[in-house]
Amino acid sequence: MVPGGGSRSLKTAATVLRALRLLGDHPGGLCANDLAERLGKSAATARYMINTLCEAGYAERDGAGRCRLTDAPPWGQWGAASSPVPGDPDPGAVLAEATTELYRRTRQRSYLVRRTGTVVASVTDSRGHQGLQKLPGLGHHIPPRHAHALALTKVLLATSPAYLEAVENEPLARLTTTTLVDPAALHRELERVRRDGIALDREEYAEGFATLAAPVIAPSGAATVALGLSCSARRLAVDGDELGDAVRAVAARATAQWAGELVAEPMPAVPGDTTVVGRDEDLVSGPRR
Repeated sequence: MVPGGGSRSLKTAATVLRALRLLGDHPGGLCANDLAERLGKSAATARYMINTLCEAGYAERDGAGRCRLTDAPPWGQWGAASSPVPGDPDPGAVLAEATTELYRRTRQRSYLVRRTGTVVASVTDSRGHQGLQKLPGLGHHIPPRHAHALALTKVLLATSPAYLEAVENEPLARLTTTTLVDPAALHRELERVRRDGIALDREEYAEGFATLAAPVIAPSGAATVALGLSCSARRLAVDGDELGDAVRAVAARATAQWAGELVAEPMPAVPGDTTVVGRDEDLVSGPRR
């Protein structure tokens, strides 16, 4: 306790809360300099704070570089995003193993995305070694306005008419010069995803990057889980078929394990594989142990 009967407070946390309130009071967004001025902090501190809020899914940047709160901030959503599909057995370690296995086989940063309801898609797991570049701008929460540009959520859009309808309630945002912003073109793309069982984006979400993803199907037939990876656009151009085959194979195995058709055992070793797989704590939702 401090003199006067008050309690101690964490100054950094108090500053972040002030920033959230300021962003809430300015729905059009604030640039780093504006936020710094209102907080009485340096522009560098404001930029770091904005980066943290965006990575965690509480805020996002618009095309002009302003920061604003996301439409559905992730208050209390992590537990819900990790819960199994109603009526299906808990996938337990199956999905975590699949994310690890995809990274081990491809050496590319691997992700697990789960959808709850019609508008919430969350990155619930990620694997990659220290120094392996992350997909720029990807935090815990994937806002609906970005779902059309990312393979991890294209898979979920292709299997959920309600999710697709929610995403199309607003004009499709152009994140890069190659982002699909024409609804008819997006529908053709999703039809291809349904046909081929895999989604990809070539620099549609972030310049210089690509993502590949496939669904992990629950025993009930629900497709609310996507497994995928990010890589450089150059790597996709060279090894796209090999990476796609790995994504399909690991997702299919996870589907079979979830249904109890296979014992949850590691896939055959990759020749020369000596990688130590690490959990990427910066993108893993839920409490840390």
